[in-house]
Amino acid sequence: MSPRETEGTLKSFALSGLAGRILVPPLVTFLLVSVYVVGEAVGYRGLARPEAETVAEAAALGQAARTLQLIEEGQNPNQPQHVRPNFLDAGEYELKPLEAAILGRHAELVRLLLRIGAASFDRSRASCFARLRLPEVLSDLGDGASESPEPLEIAAAFRMCGSY
Repeated sequence: MSPRETEGTLKSFALSGLAGRILVPPLVTFLLVSVYVVGEAVGYRGLARPEAETVAEAAALGQAARTLQLIEEGQNPNQPQHVRPNFLDAGEYELKPLEAAILGRHAELVRLLLRIGAASFDRSRASCFARLRLPEVLSDLGDGASESPEPLEIAAAFRMCGSY
């Protein structure tokens, strides 16, 4: 092929739109990934789940290590604490960590909290939540094991067990 024919072939390739269909997707992908990496580098955590700030939030997420870390830092696991929206469901709650673990359906965390003494309070509300959301921990709470056919939604559990 002569240089003139090659130049004509390149022009027709560029004008045909084929070049755009081949080159544009990788370029757009590179730009999007670059923007995301720069955002992560400056602290933006758009796709990451927020970190638990209270023992109740950590318990609601089932994060045993974070729960123990927050207790070690001095948070009282026997007091109601704030649980932000989207940790259990769309609502905001004031819950004790044991109740948050029950509502989040984390039986192993319920047992851990009981073992470390994070349940030295009246457990009647926690037992009510357990009957409705996590019946397998009722015996750990000192309540008779009764079966719940299907776990209720959190809002329904609050309606039945009350709030602070």
